Amino acid sequence: MGSESTRWEAPPLSSDVAAIASYRVGVAALVAGGAHASRLLATAIALDPGFALARAALAVALALEGRPYEPLPRGACAINRAERQHLEVVQATLSGSVRRARDLRREHLLEFPGDVLIVWLPVVQHEMRPGVTIDSRDVPAQM
Repeated sequence: MGSESTRWEAPPLSSDVAAIASYRVGVAALVAGGAHASRLLATAIALDPGFALARAALAVALALEGRPYEPLPRGACAINRAERQHLEVVQATLSGSVRRARDLRREHLLEFPGDVLIVWLPVVQHEMRPGVTIDSRDVPAQM
């Protein structure tokens, strides 16, 4: 486990400050049910094409828009353990592996409880099934 100050922060992000800002606002919009989340997350990826966490968040946003889940591209490589765990939770959730996603999420949040996207995923996990569209109007805007 990391120090107490880093433990509560989201996993490390990008080296591009503008990409980080777009990612954070995009995740906030996603969690709040904002229609512009996908655009913000796509902007983060455009600014830093290797930004794996932005790619994962965009995959969630697109699933909520009713698009079928497509696995993250091979270029979305995690830099460290926190990012690797984050990506595994998102992939398990979007692929419909409910038990695996729950177990991975629990393990990840023990170490990184401030990871907002991962904290929020259970709110919509029951709606996320491979090949099933999700109506974002049915997703609560806040926990």
